[in-house]
Amino acid sequence: MENNESPKAPKRVGAVTQAFRIMRCLSDSDGHLGVSAIARKATVNQSTAFNILRTLVAEKAVDFDEPSKTYSLSKGLLELCEKLIGNSIVADIRGELERVADETNCLTGLWQANEGKMILIARAVSKRPMRLDMDIKHRLPPYAGSIGRAYAASQGLSDQSIKEAFKTLHWEGNIDEDRYLAEIRQAERDGFAIDKEGLYPGVVTVSSLIFDRHGQVLYGITASDIAYNLSEVKINELGIEIRTICRAMTQLIQ
Repeated sequence: MENNESPKAPKRVGAVTQAFRIMRCLSDSDGHLGVSAIARKATVNQSTAFNILRTLVAEKAVDFDEPSKTYSLSKGLLELCEKLIGNSIVADIRGELERVADETNCLTGLWQANEGKMILIARAVSKRPMRLDMDIKHRLPPYAGSIGRAYAASQGLSDQSIKEAFKTLHWEGNIDEDRYLAEIRQAERDGFAIDKEGLYPGVVTVSSLIFDRHGQVLYGITASDIAYNLSEVKINELGIEIRTICRAMTQLIQ
């Protein structure tokens, strides 16, 4: 016999529902609110609202301003949602990688920063029959390649520190420490870095970085092509494009 009973709605926990009503009320508010205003707007008993707010403050989901006796949402909520935000950002970046690869015929890559090391976690290849490619999980040591220059440019390093770092790296192309230093200083000014056949002969790569709200490097984006395919104008345009993407993604994270 067919069962026509509709599934039962899940039982809600009242305190949790009220806590979310309070946080939505704070989210909709332009400024800080006191307990009375919160209780009224969230349709929660005032003493219950007070107890829930104290708990949310202890859990760092809500901030309490002692002088004004008002509450507001805390940045602690961002930490709670950091992984979700990160996954969303990576999904958005993948779309940008594919777009740039299609429009420029470059190999584009998303690199995750790990104490200065860079790990390739996503890439998009051009549709040309003859094209560059790179394995996912490929690793670069700190300060290597164009993305290493971009990272070094973000760290405020002294000339001496940069030259010492250069000596620890293996370069397959023709590059010396003076050129390396000059390119890092240029990256500081431009917001993107360029490697012209230094790490890999015959390959040009441009890079820029994505930062979290604390100014720490989260990711880097690269675009690479065979050197003879890129004029100086195209290299600069590619750098500006990658920088624009990275700045937009950084804004989403803030």
